[in-house]
Amino acid sequence: MPDLTPSVLFNRILGRVRLKHLQLAIAIADLQSLHRAASSIGLSQPAATHALVELESSLGGPLFERHSKGMRLTRLGEAILPLLRASLVPLQAVAGNAALMQQGAGSALIRIGSIAAGINGLLAAAIPAYFAKHPDAAIDVHEVTIDNLLESIQEGTLDLAICREPAPLPQGFEFRAALRDEFVVACRPRHPLARQAAVTAAELLAQRWLAPPLTGLGPQQVENLFDDLGGVPELCRVSSRSTEIIYAMLTESDMLVCAPASLLRPLVQRKELAVLSWRPQGVGPLGVLVKTDVLANPAHSCHAFIEHVLSLSA
Repeated sequence: MPDLTPSVLFNRILGRVRLKHLQLAIAIADLQSLHRAASSIGLSQPAATHALVELESSLGGPLFERHSKGMRLTRLGEAILPLLRASLVPLQAVAGNAALMQQGAGSALIRIGSIAAGINGLLAAAIPAYFAKHPDAAIDVHEVTIDNLLESIQEGTLDLAICREPAPLPQGFEFRAALRDEFVVACRPRHPLARQAAVTAAELLAQRWLAPPLTGLGPQQVENLFDDLGGVPELCRVSSRSTEIIYAMLTESDMLVCAPASLLRPLVQRKELAVLSWRPQGVGPLGVLVKTDVLANPAHSCHAFIEHVLSLSA
């Protein structure tokens, strides 16, 4: 149909589509049944049927097709359903923020996305200290990958990110370093090498190691380490950025791991892991990634928290 341009469809959606329509489409996709979807969101069967027809008419095509076991997505449905889900996320944030303010929160919700190293290395210390000074603060933390951080900030689902500086730094963003970091070699505290004041390359190469994560800084850092050692040791083909997985794999074995000191910090502080006396490898610092206009606005709800995080590095 020649009239179905993006602008025509957008205006049609604004005029006809209701939030209940979006809820219904998501519920049908999840439950694969119009009847069960209608019941789950409190609609009668006739009302749900009418709503689905209205939504599909607004979008210019069917989202679902019936089959012997229920309903499944059409190609159009598969293309737009992730966007329908995402469209409700900011509204959930609106509801959460409004509820917090009505419940007496002293400031708007601060939504933070962080890589695992940022949670362990920075936020685990920064948030309790901030909350001690600002007991009415409201903070929501999500562990995410660097790949999703920029998109989430641009979409407005996150206010700031704790990560390493992306290269290149996107226009409209600023990065402020807060914590120096390095890759270290770690093991369980009772490992024979942990009791030595110094270790040799030959001793490290004789051990079995956890494999590095398949993406990110890990592979290159571990490759550099093995170049320094002059060989490649036996690898256990289990890799993870999760400290719980790392701890579980090392605690009952004599394996070693090369990982960011920031990531391992809680385990080392609790003496659940030990860092061996081998020269660490430098890596980019952890810090705050945020839109430039947020840093320039002292009245922004995130500004005080950002200043607090940066003050810890000072």
